[in-house]
Amino acid sequence: MALIKYWQEMFNIQDWKVNTEQIDLEKVSIEWAGETYFVGVTRDFDTKQATIFHDIELTEESIIHELLHIVFPKPQVNESYQDYEKWITEAAENISENYSAYLDYQ
Repeated sequence: MALIKYWQEMFNIQDWKVNTEQIDLEKVSIEWAGETYFVGVTRDFDTKQATIFHDIELTEESIIHELLHIVFPKPQVNESYQDYEKWITEAAENISENYSAYLDYQ
């Protein structure tokens, strides 16, 4: 997917092999409140391979979000996973929004 390649280059992780796989939502346990869809990533830092699993069409923001999990693989010291995930979500939103605004300005 061209968007994945583009953002891999932007995040300097173009040496990673990133695949996508559409899944059946009924085969995934969603454990966070209010979500009716699934997008997640598995990462192997030894082989630099990742798979983005999804049951909905991937958006640019969701691609950015999952790739940020490669760039920033774990929470900071003394940061909860919930705070880490919130930060990743906000960063992906900000990058996506600001990039779109930049393109509109051009």
